[in-house]
Amino acid sequence: MKIDQAGKTISQPLGRSGERTVVGKRSEASSSDDSVTINPAAAQLAGAEGGSGQVFDSERVQSLRQAIADGRFTVRTDVIADRLIDSVKEFLGK
Repeated sequence: MKIDQAGKTISQPLGRSGERTVVGKRSEASSSDDSVTINPAAAQLAGAEGGSGQVFDSERVQSLRQAIADGRFTVRTDVIADRLIDSVKEFLGK
């Protein structure tokens, strides 16, 4: 969705095949509809967050913040690279 300088929605064609489009009303003051296109991969990732509904562990975040502040946090680039390669392979189905 694009918005011009006056704040009006500019029509554009829908996305690639396989994408879902969500349409909803803006507000009572506006009579135009908003639309959002969700890539299938993004929808799959959203479903992969788990059944707990919890997005992050606040205690883990606090411990990481403290480790960074104390200078104890180290970045393992080899582990990051390996996991990134594994996730790309899984995403591509290989």
